[in-house]
Amino acid sequence: MTTELAQKRDEMEAQNAQPMVSMIERIASDPNVPIEKLERMLDMQERIQTGQRKAEHAEAKAAAMADMPSVPMNGKGHNGRPYSTLKDITSTTRPVLSKHGLALTFDVQVDNGQIIVTAILTHRNGHDERVSIPLPADNSGSKNAVQGIGSSQTYGQRYTAQAILGLSLGDDVEDDGAGGGGERITEDQFNALRDLLEQAGADEARMCAFFKVQHLGELPASKYGQADALLRSKLKKSKGGQ
Repeated sequence: MTTELAQKRDEMEAQNAQPMVSMIERIASDPNVPIEKLERMLDMQERIQTGQRKAEHAEAKAAAMADMPSVPMNGKGHNGRPYSTLKDITSTTRPVLSKHGLALTFDVQVDNGQIIVTAILTHRNGHDERVSIPLPADNSGSKNAVQGIGSSQTYGQRYTAQAILGLSLGDDVEDDGAGGGGERITEDQFNALRDLLEQAGADEARMCAFFKVQHLGELPASKYGQADALLRSKLKKSKGGQ
């Protein structure tokens, strides 16, 4: 309710902005007006304009989200669940946002080992809205430092886009493993095994058949060590025992 009241207040301020701005311009043109009063009036003008831009941004965002189609899910993640990739998100949302004078961009900063990803939703009038998420570098698998930052950046862009636009990306459903006979490997462990599979040139389907699971993500946590050891052994053999 608080958000609705704030939006209505911004809309009212925007409606009253033009008469107020005209009054301030008349006062500012009077050389007898003290500078202190003029400064206060200019501050008031800035607050009015900020409120107007904020209201226009909120209106455009609401219209864009009403037009927004469902984001496709072309990715396949933990436990075999489909999810929306960053490409899915940007290719779906960009034309709709542009139609309503909005643009979604990202800022990435690295600070003391953390990757801070910020989604910025900007309206053509200059007002913007921001959502940030701090992440550690993704060190799963055998990623080097640059790959780890890139992986975390992509993850952060997906989730800040989801937060700022209110999207469903397909991988936001909780799963405690109750339907799969016990605790399963974590997403980091899943990613690590996928990396090893690729490096060793191993067949994921054969690996799943060996452990009697439909998808790699369904691998029991208790079997992770065995799977990791098997893949590392195969990787070593593929490199000639080096």
